[in-house]
Amino acid sequence: MTVKLELRYLFAVAAGSFLATGFINYLGFFYDTALLFPSFASSAVVLFVTSRLTLRQVKSVLGGQMVSALVGVTIYKIFGLSWWTISLGVSAAIVIMILTDTIHPPGGATAFAAIFLQQNYTFVVKPVFFGMALLVLIALMIQFCKDLRTCSYPKNIKTSFSRLKNITFIANRGRFSKNQKSSCSNYR
Repeated sequence: MTVKLELRYLFAVAAGSFLATGFINYLGFFYDTALLFPSFASSAVVLFVTSRLTLRQVKSVLGGQMVSALVGVTIYKIFGLSWWTISLGVSAAIVIMILTDTIHPPGGATAFAAIFLQQNYTFVVKPVFFGMALLVLIALMIQFCKDLRTCSYPKNIKTSFSRLKNITFIANRGRFSKNQKSSCSNYR
């Protein structure tokens, strides 16, 4: 994959990621959850830099973070804080992300933070949902501005969201269905 770098594109990525992570950092300080910053910063890298990975999809970013936060809080509420509950929470978050097809690696850090910071279920909504929704919205604004982008994926919002609807993964064979192959034929 070769991406032609242009100064306008680099500026847009820098400005967008600064704005998004700035708002998230504010939320983290406001809700006293600064340990969540590394997970959100990793999501910013996924959203603003990678161009063709499915991790960039809105479903994976929002879903993976939300599932991981929910699993982390639930594990903490049931078992409390211990070295093994953090390991259990991260492992359970990974399994649930696989089962829900919302794999997002920074989500593991979100599950860790939920348990380590001893959070309750409001953590799932604020700061996790609000922070990720804000990050995704800013990333989408940057990604879909044709004047600021040099890479060709996705061509427009309508086709990218129609691809989300067509994704069906056959777990037992690890292959995508024919619908997925035909909707993503321009990736080859």
